[in-house]
Amino acid sequence: MSDTTVPSPLVVRDEYWEFSEGKFAQSHPDESDKTYHYIFGFPTVYVISSKRARSHRRGDEYVAYVGETNDITARTRQHMKADPSSRDDWRALSERAEHDHSSVVQYVIGHPHFNKSLTLDVENRMMQYLLSVDAVTGLNNRRTNPQGDYYPRSELNSIFSKAWRALHVFDSELFPTEALIQDSALFKASPFHCLSKEQREAEEQILSAVAEACSMASGCDSEFGKLILVQGAAGTGKTVLISHLFYQLMGDFEDYGQDAAGKHGMNANLRPDAFLLINHEEQKHVYNEIACKLNLQKKFDQIVLKPTSFINQRTVWGPSQGKKKNWKGSHPKKKVDVALIDEAHLLLTQSNQAYLGDNMLLDVMRRAKVTVAVFDPEQILNSSQQWTTSDLNTILGDGRLSSRSFQSVRLGDSLAFDRKTVELKHQFRIAANAQLIEWIDRLIDDGVVGKIPESKGYFREGLYVDDPYDIRVFDSPVELFRAVSFAARGPEEERGLSRVLATYDWPYSSKRKNGSDPDGLWNVELHKDSGGVWRMGLAEGDTLGMDDLDSPVDSRRFCHPWNYMLSKQAGSKSIGRLAWAENPETLNEIGSTYTIQGFDLNIAGVIIGPSVKYRGGHIVFDAKSSQNSKAVQKRGGEIDYSVQNLRNELNVLLKRGVHGLYLFAVDPELQKALKDASR
Repeated sequence: MSDTTVPSPLVVRDEYWEFSEGKFAQSHPDESDKTYHYIFGFPTVYVISSKRARSHRRGDEYVAYVGETNDITARTRQHMKADPSSRDDWRALSERAEHDHSSVVQYVIGHPHFNKSLTLDVENRMMQYLLSVDAVTGLNNRRTNPQGDYYPRSELNSIFSKAWRALHVFDSELFPTEALIQDSALFKASPFHCLSKEQREAEEQILSAVAEACSMASGCDSEFGKLILVQGAAGTGKTVLISHLFYQLMGDFEDYGQDAAGKHGMNANLRPDAFLLINHEEQKHVYNEIACKLNLQKKFDQIVLKPTSFINQRTVWGPSQGKKKNWKGSHPKKKVDVALIDEAHLLLTQSNQAYLGDNMLLDVMRRAKVTVAVFDPEQILNSSQQWTTSDLNTILGDGRLSSRSFQSVRLGDSLAFDRKTVELKHQFRIAANAQLIEWIDRLIDDGVVGKIPESKGYFREGLYVDDPYDIRVFDSPVELFRAVSFAARGPEEERGLSRVLATYDWPYSSKRKNGSDPDGLWNVELHKDSGGVWRMGLAEGDTLGMDDLDSPVDSRRFCHPWNYMLSKQAGSKSIGRLAWAENPETLNEIGSTYTIQGFDLNIAGVIIGPSVKYRGGHIVFDAKSSQNSKAVQKRGGEIDYSVQNLRNELNVLLKRGVHGLYLFAVDPELQKALKDASR
């Protein structure tokens, strides 16, 4: 059914007090009135919001509750009268409503096609959207409940969008535009996404294994407990799965265990002692935001942690040696139930100043009964994260072990543990047909620059989507940057989160300023020589300083700062609050793997620097042209992982764009091969 033929929902707003006292119902006594009929006679979805002025930021902050009911008057009265005696969140809301009626507002959505399944789906998506709103500091609801197929599920998108637009008219800060919501990193990592069949099956396997292990019946309290590996290429929905899984563990885990009386039910004692670990600063911030907004933790870094912090907190240290902790004589504390690790390929396999062990994954496993690790070896970026071939094959099973049962494996000569693998294969990020995705994979994995397939629509979840993927090769970095900026700054309803990225082939330092730049900025710099070829750096005698996005185009030079240069220079308070790509101050910057890994973009513009070349009909990697010392330095001064690391860097960058990929290569031969492939 088309959007125009689906009836518009009815959205009403009033003070919460009016609903709880039944006064709103009394003001609509006529049963033939549309408001009375659809609000009081049909199932409804409702949002209750409590607003107060922020002291530390502009604008107001909100705590919101989302629900659905067959009787809005009775449900509101229950929330107002009964729930405050048993729940702290409703007690606080009730006291605020009594103190200031106008600060607590209720929005109710009615629709002639609402049934139980449809209202549950609208409720779930409403939580997904509100979780992503910057102004919302708390979201009170204890379930995720997306539905399967039903009639009329095909109307969900239309009904929800119309309802959200109506809510936006009432309060644009609490209900911003859908485009802003969908660009949010919190939206993309939300636990309220509807999982695919593949993801649901994977989650069921993991939750059942966790329940078994935490029951202690399986003897999982051995030195390393159990390892559950979640594998899949970039864009296969691993982050959504881990986020949904974590919320299930913290909120709905009672479905997988029984209390002392053998009964299922809400029982805090059934919830596992779980932690979510991530060795990526920006992604850790996103998970911290989600956990705080959903009241899973009271402040940052309580249950969402860097792996080093978790390991150090769960360690009994050996006899002190001056001011330094003694790792040699240390041992783990009592195991936690579950440690979930997103981007586990970013864990270190050697020590550094903060981490004193020699393998983070094994040290986490020593401190947890069950370790669930998202692991993609094709996203390992540094030599300090690389595994030996034999150990990697042991951890991954070398593709030979079943994903349906635990297999006992041994790492080296002495370390044994039980391992289960769960693999995700369906591509969610790149909204393109299979031929285009295969072209990107072959370019990265095999170094083959074949002819770019025709960009057509694609199938997703069995449905055809008529939205061609926008893949282009530009003649200059200037043209590429302008095109990406245009996509990012278009009309609000068409705007997409788009940024320019580059391989780490230009110098950068977070600890010192660039003495060659008048503003101390580290830049991605290129210039066109007299022969029309783009070269590294600026031309001799060229004016120093970055290009202004709004200044007239200089078609012979390109100079834009690396990520966070501008915001750090300005002392921006948005650093740490927003992911790099979400921050409007970064539109004039160039992103790297360190700020974009794990995140999505609408359009990803990628400048491929000279570390990626085209020779003899294939892509080759040149470590001498890279400025990423962590990627090209030899492990222990002997083992060279530079080719793997640089290939993985290209893999991360080329798979960020959901709807488009714009390319420019500094190496003339690679640029020619890409241009020929695009004709």
